[in-house]
Amino acid sequence: MTTFDIASAISALFKDLPVLDLFSRTREVYLVGGAVRDILMGRIPIDYDLVVPEDPKTLAKLIAGTGTSFFKMGKNRQAVLRGQFKDHTIDLVQMEGGSIESDLRLRDFTINAMAIRLDNRSFLDPVQGQNDLANKTIRMVSEQSFLRDPLRLLRTYRFAAALDFEIETETESAVKTHGHLIGRPAGERIREELIKLLSAPCACDYLQKMSDSGLLFHLFPELITALACTQNRHHRFNVLDHTLIACRHLESFLNGEEIGTIASLQIAISGIDGRLKPLMKLAMLLHDIGKPLTRSVDPAGAVHFWSHEKKGAEIAREILTRLKFSGKDAEYLCLLIQNHLRPVLLYQAHQNQTLTRKGILRLFRSLDALVPGLLVHALADAFAKTENTSDMDPSFSGFIEDLLKSYFQDFVPRKKETALITGRDLIALFGLKPSPAFKTILEVVEEARLMQSLSSREEALALVKAWLLSNGNGI
Repeated sequence: MTTFDIASAISALFKDLPVLDLFSRTREVYLVGGAVRDILMGRIPIDYDLVVPEDPKTLAKLIAGTGTSFFKMGKNRQAVLRGQFKDHTIDLVQMEGGSIESDLRLRDFTINAMAIRLDNRSFLDPVQGQNDLANKTIRMVSEQSFLRDPLRLLRTYRFAAALDFEIETETESAVKTHGHLIGRPAGERIREELIKLLSAPCACDYLQKMSDSGLLFHLFPELITALACTQNRHHRFNVLDHTLIACRHLESFLNGEEIGTIASLQIAISGIDGRLKPLMKLAMLLHDIGKPLTRSVDPAGAVHFWSHEKKGAEIAREILTRLKFSGKDAEYLCLLIQNHLRPVLLYQAHQNQTLTRKGILRLFRSLDALVPGLLVHALADAFAKTENTSDMDPSFSGFIEDLLKSYFQDFVPRKKETALITGRDLIALFGLKPSPAFKTILEVVEEARLMQSLSSREEALALVKAWLLSNGNGI
């Protein structure tokens, strides 16, 4: 992009963001980092980082009359004053190193080390970030950048994934050298970078690169033993390779690929909240983390991983606590991990002709809205057992499709219907007093309704009467 093009882009920004024009009237204010990168890529920035030589409080006071106040975020070198506007944020920070050129040389990657001075619209690029942007390359400004803030080790892959760029050789070598430092940043900072990485549509390519560089194992030491953990005859790969391949298949599904004409799978994926997709990828990355600790070999030489899903959920919860995930997100992840074998067990019952409608219904009722994600997870997991998906038993895909159809076409509509009886009916018609047995009776009735064993209030009341007789009133 030429200087004229940059000036034109900034002029357009001033129209959309008048406060920038106000900033430009001061003596020296620089737009830096990701906003400049986005402008050069033809994108409209959402977040704007502004650098000033003096204390940024002075600049914050300048626009106090516009109705926006700034608040302090972070500590020490990461401290900024943030203003939240309608559709964007502006961060104000004081210049480091005594000059804008020195400040830019302290930044993480060359593509983030460019600046535009707002008053005269001049463009500064002391480390040739524009060239790396054109060549789609992630290059560290200096190796010291990783030592100043080890979170940048993870940001290397996050930016590469978000932009689909290649990581320059010396940069990746520096990540290998300093990867052990990734445990130093606060857990919540690591979590935010990890979620941003996993939100990229090609994130799993970079999980593989993180494995190759060793950063993945510094980030998740619990995965180290998966490298040498061989599996049973049903698996072509060791635990780690299987996990990374399963992540790729899951990501492919979530991107709308590999699903062919399976309508129910398309419906399932289209209904998954975008916020949950990176969590699903993380759950897949951790889903077999309990296998190395539960591996056993029976007298016949068969390998087993009894209860690895439960152990895996326990380990995952410790990881998620360490990374300061919310209780809600941690519960979602752990439920996926702890239940990831249930579709397989239902399939085995189906093959043995012992599967019942009640068994399927109990999966649906116990996990409810989690079911589509779990079944998508199970299919990706199955795809990763062999080198070629064409070698996989096609009946499992068909089984998952049938479960999804049953969930969307039968369970979801029926679940929305009004309950046939309530606790008030148990009190008024049967003279029962509120007790823990209330829930049991109502669950029995609801399960029968969802299984279509009964469809009327009269049938529900008859079922309650029969239940009370067979359980000695049960109260």
